[in-house]
Formats: sequence, C-alpha cells, structure tokens
Amino acid sequence: MPGIRKGDKVPSVTLYEALPENQTDISDLVANKRAIIFGVPGAFVQGCSRVHLKGFIERSADLRYLGFQEIICVSVNDPYVMSAWGNIKGAEDKVRMLADPAAIYTKAIGMDIEMPELGGTRSRRYSMATVNGIVKELFVDSPNVKLTCLQLEGVPTYCT
Repeated sequence: MPGIRKGDKVPSVTLYEALPENQTDISDLVANKRAIIFGVPGAFVQGCSRVHLKGFIERSADLRYLGFQEIICVSVNDPYVMSAWGNIKGAEDKVRMLADPAAIYTKAIGMDIEMPELGGTRSRRYSMATVNGIVKELFVDSPNVKLTCLQLEGVPTYCT
C-alpha cells in the first residue's frame, strides 16, 4: 500500500481543532515530541465511538506515563463535529480531536478509502507512534478487519 511507512516523516498538512480558524500543522505539532496519531472513518460512527476513541481516552494516562506528549485523533469531518464528538466522549485534556475536512492529510499518508455509506472519502483505521515527527510504529486495519490492536511496550494491549 503506498503511503506513510515506519521511518517516514509526518507530512506538513493543516488540520483544524474545534473551529475553522484554529489551524495547526500536524507536522509542527508532533515535532520534538513523542506522539500517538490515530485515524478513524468518522466521528460518531458506532465502532469509532465505542471502541477506538474510547480506548485512547481510557489509556491516555498509560500513554503519557510512557512519555507520549500528544494523543491525536484525526477524522475526515469538520472541526465542529470533531469538537462535539470529543466533548461528548470526554476527550478533553486526553485526546486532541483534529479535523481533516477535505481529507488532505488522510490522502497524503495514503489512508484514504472510499466509503459511500459514510459520504465518500474517509480514513482507514490506523494508529501510529511518532518520535520527533518520525513514524516509529504503524498499525493499519486491512479492509476486512474490524479492529486493530495497538501494542506498545509497557502498556496493556488494547484495541483502536
């Protein structure tokens, strides 16, 4: 599959947090830090809400203990929807909810997939651990798999 791989640098793409005017370059956000970035097909999608986002929220303290300074959820939604989803699920101060409304970042890392039932281009489920903006670990669901489990040394296995 073409796209981002272990050893690659996170691309410089503008994403949005809470409001369209709150822009952040994801490459700058994860530079000089240890970060987890995970992508989901959509906000409020059942599996994404019950398992994926919930898992990272519940394990945020474990990930911070391991030295991860940022835990970032990216979805092809607008920033208002991502903010509302994060607020309802209790992501505040645990997981940053970043919107990729035109799927520019998602396409840049090769995680785009066409899902007409969800409105068109969406993200595949993936999670990555980055250090100083470089991908150190990458987990991607295959098209027919429902969940992928992230396994980081020192943290109990949990599904994303």
